Amino acid sequence: MMTFFANPETVIKRVRAILLTGTKSVMFIKRVKPNTPPYWVAPGGGVEDQDKTLLDTLYRELHEELGARVEVIQTAFILEHQMGGKQLEEHFFICRLVDYDLTLREGPEFKDPKRGEYIPDEIPLLESELSNIHIKTPELADWLLQNLQVLRGI
Repeated sequence: MMTFFANPETVIKRVRAILLTGTKSVMFIKRVKPNTPPYWVAPGGGVEDQDKTLLDTLYRELHEELGARVEVIQTAFILEHQMGGKQLEEHFFICRLVDYDLTLREGPEFKDPKRGEYIPDEIPLLESELSNIHIKTPELADWLLQNLQVLRGI
């Protein structure tokens, strides 16, 4: 779904990793909040002033959320959409997880218990498994299902 926004200055840029593990799985962040059914998101986040490039943002966000080191393989797709009254441009990258250490996680989401839990969750690259979870971005869920064979071959 491609949309073009009239005023590009108001677009919030974000990055997301389709984070492949060595076990033919993809790493998600399972979000658990009070009074809300759990849902799964691709790790990543918003561009900050110190980030010179989208890849800088991606590396920083993956380190903050997972204590992860990754190898970026390629751009997957760009999703332009509105969520919560914000115009978003999300850049999805296919990445290979090199390693991660949850003791290195940092950021405001881990300091405020009211924000809920951020649980790393490896989901097998199988249609039955991916269809069984609520992936927050439906376009990501569709893209993953359409590209399963390619992802399993990486």
